[in-house]
Amino acid sequence: MDSVNRGWIALARPALVALILCLLLAASIGGNRGGRSLAQEGEATPATPGTPVAIDFDQLVTERPAEVLSGSCDEPGESIASMTPLEAPEGEAEGQGAAIEAESSYSTIPIPLESLLSGQASIAVLLSEEASETVVACGEIGGVVSEGGSLVVKLSERNGSGFTGIAFLAPGDPGTTGASVFLAGERTVAETRELIAAATPATLEPIAEPTPTAEPVQVVDLVLLEWLIDMPEEIRAGPVNFVVTNEGSEQHSLVVEGNGLVFELPAPLDSGESSILSAELPPGEYVVYCPVGDGEHRDKGMEATLTVVP
Repeated sequence: MDSVNRGWIALARPALVALILCLLLAASIGGNRGGRSLAQEGEATPATPGTPVAIDFDQLVTERPAEVLSGSCDEPGESIASMTPLEAPEGEAEGQGAAIEAESSYSTIPIPLESLLSGQASIAVLLSEEASETVVACGEIGGVVSEGGSLVVKLSERNGSGFTGIAFLAPGDPGTTGASVFLAGERTVAETRELIAAATPATLEPIAEPTPTAEPVQVVDLVLLEWLIDMPEEIRAGPVNFVVTNEGSEQHSLVVEGNGLVFELPAPLDSGESSILSAELPPGEYVVYCPVGDGEHRDKGMEATLTVVP
């Protein structure tokens, strides 16, 4: 082979290698494009075990669990602390129905904040107690600690949930961290109340049982004089208030006694004074008298009989 042909081959060899490489690259790209176009055209593919199912992130949740995990949100590790579940506010809504209210919780994490910051840790909020494998928001613990020792981190949306929030971390009791977590989705206050109303079955108001009417207290006027007691001879059984007035010139008092019961004014009444003697009297016969003077006033006529009827 002459020198001219050898020179031509030497020049053509690198070009041939480059051409082969370009053809291989084009084939690879074409294959990938073909795969994407088939997916975009919606060609049916056989279902395989483990295919993700649609998740209802708008479901009403009474409590939303939260965990402190080792590792990052993209590569989470084991749970190192459970947090207080987040709850939505309860009660009657006020203000604008288009507002979006946040779920919240406060937890005491049994790990000091400096330990959480020294390694890799994150906070994950889960969909519900029943769907605890689905993370709706997550945030890595890290950042600039304030002069007061607190730290605020964002909880970003996960799995297309529409939920975002923040976690406020601050040193608690020795060896602990206080954590306030706030999380909000995309549902408005008005929409939430509509869902609650639809989910709450209508209940009939229970018919209240009639409350027994309390027996009215009898009021009996009773006058003390020298030497008699002016009062009714008969009253009905039950509670009674004797309104006792001393219209005499001397000091007097009053005792109601019978059926093993004794009711007495706490102190004698001076002339012109009044007082109330309360008693609960079952049916029977009672004697009413003035005890002043060790029976002297009673002996002078300040005694009467009272009949209590059912």
